[in-house]
Amino acid sequence: MASNTDPSRHLSFWVNTVTFSVEDCLFRLPREPFQQESRFFCDKLSSLQGDVGEDEGQSDDKPIRLDGVGKNDFEQLLKVLFHSFVPKKTYCFPRTLTSSPNLSLSTDQWTSVLKLSTEWSFQVPRQAAIDALVREASAVDRVVLSQKYKVEELLLPALNELVRRPDLITMEEAVQMGLDIGFKLASVREKVAVRKANCMGNRDKRNGVKPEGLGSIPPSSPVPNRSGKAARRVRDMDFSDEIRVTFGLPVGPLMAPGRLDDSF
Repeated sequence: MASNTDPSRHLSFWVNTVTFSVEDCLFRLPREPFQQESRFFCDKLSSLQGDVGEDEGQSDDKPIRLDGVGKNDFEQLLKVLFHSFVPKKTYCFPRTLTSSPNLSLSTDQWTSVLKLSTEWSFQVPRQAAIDALVREASAVDRVVLSQKYKVEELLLPALNELVRRPDLITMEEAVQMGLDIGFKLASVREKVAVRKANCMGNRDKRNGVKPEGLGSIPPSSPVPNRSGKAARRVRDMDFSDEIRVTFGLPVGPLMAPGRLDDSF
């Protein structure tokens, strides 16, 4: 028997969509994730209205234009936001991320996610990008990203890794990170190298071995090619205290200092 009343919308399975224009490409997407997970879009979607009463974003003729945003960057954010490898034709219900998604994205793609999630205040995609970049990005790239997108948790572990690294910091890497960071990093590495050399000299003196001096030790390398065991020990150490002092970083949880003693 036909009903004379208008049908009602299902509370869970009726999707309110929004249309964006990015580099002249239209994206029609569920509206809720943008409103619920981003303060930027929550405010934007609540305030936008067309000149003749139709809300912007409600049709292809009046999309919300995201000027200055790259199409590829936006696509990477959507993959994480909707936890899908590729966009499907339709979404009946948006998936909410509760942990880091297991997505096969490159470092550049995760960087795109970090960029837009930071700009638009998406907390869950941002943290997913940070977790992935901790695993996949190089130490130099993590230093750069920590400064560019204000990710404090990336900086200290990356600097620690660079202090322990046996290879010298190249001029290209110093320029990439910023010369101020490069010089401070070289200062920490030099202090570690001198302390390492002094420890080795004390050991040699006890054993009756003539010291070689510091002339043969590269000043910016904390792991002189003297002992494989010593090199491994330095690479396992934590130099957070030295880094915090040199870089003026706030003191965090108590961590074991990277002491270099006579056990080398």
